[in-house]
Amino acid sequence: MAKKKKPTRKRVDSPFSKNLANVLGERGLTQRQAASLAEVSQATIADWLAGAMPADPRAVQKLCRALNVSFEFILTGEMSEVDSSNLTLAELFEAEDEAMFSGIFEISARRLKRRGDSND
Repeated sequence: MAKKKKPTRKRVDSPFSKNLANVLGERGLTQRQAASLAEVSQATIADWLAGAMPADPRAVQKLCRALNVSFEFILTGEMSEVDSSNLTLAELFEAEDEAMFSGIFEISARRLKRRGDSND
């Protein structure tokens, strides 16, 4: 049985990996500690530091809250005039037409239904 390969994440030139590395360095945190805070694998943190864009914005938000760092800053390197530490992801992405969020994430939703569930 062939082992499934981990999907390759698109690596882009962005401030995210640089900002993440700087914040972890300033706080003296290891990749393992950051992974624990974000509730992701250490390999995921390593991917982020190597330039991969995060596939799960909630993990980034958890890490930002734990480190007391702005979600906007960690992704873009720009400080927001709005305190985003208590905002939900939906509130963070209300500004979807702003250029700073262009191409960072693609978020989609599907309604899931259990098999045999006739309620529709």
